[in-house]
Amino acid sequence: MARFSHYQTLDPSAYQVSRELFNRADREPPSMMAFIFRWMGFNGWMAAVTGCERDYEMINALAAEPRMIAAYDQLLVDRPDFKFEVDAFAANWPVLNVAHVRAKLGFDAFRRYDRIALLIECDARQVKRQPVGWVAGATASWEQLLRTLYQVRCNLFHGEKSEQAVRDRDLVFASDRILKHFLAGAGCLEWHDV
Repeated sequence: MARFSHYQTLDPSAYQVSRELFNRADREPPSMMAFIFRWMGFNGWMAAVTGCERDYEMINALAAEPRMIAAYDQLLVDRPDFKFEVDAFAANWPVLNVAHVRAKLGFDAFRRYDRIALLIECDARQVKRQPVGWVAGATASWEQLLRTLYQVRCNLFHGEKSEQAVRDRDLVFASDRILKHFLAGAGCLEWHDV
């Protein structure tokens, strides 16, 4: 269970680092660095409110957190621009696990295959992807969105991403806009326990 007040009661220097990462992301032009800074700030917030040490534990905790689910669902209803961003992002799903693609299909798989052929090969080789159980055209759930944002983050941090590659850039820029929009719209950085 998340303890949202824990973020507000962090050691002041740890809290300031997290806030500065968000501020730095906001000062950046749309870029991969903006998403990196925003994710790092978000990661600090997740660690504080979940009490977890590992990223996957934080993601699991927040994916199932009722208050986060309710805030996301409400934003989809109240903010058509947010829903549009999420739907446009979901049109590019699934997001493949780059490390798993390389392990199963080789390091050059993204250069050898076009998108359709790559997805066919990934299906045949059971390559990991997010979101699991995604149905094209459906509205993304909070869990699906969060896990896919995290996959984009993992691919960016551990993969081969370039702002010159249109798909990479679009996924990362969309991830940053959606995370920024969600954090501001939900106001979760300021939440306290009720």
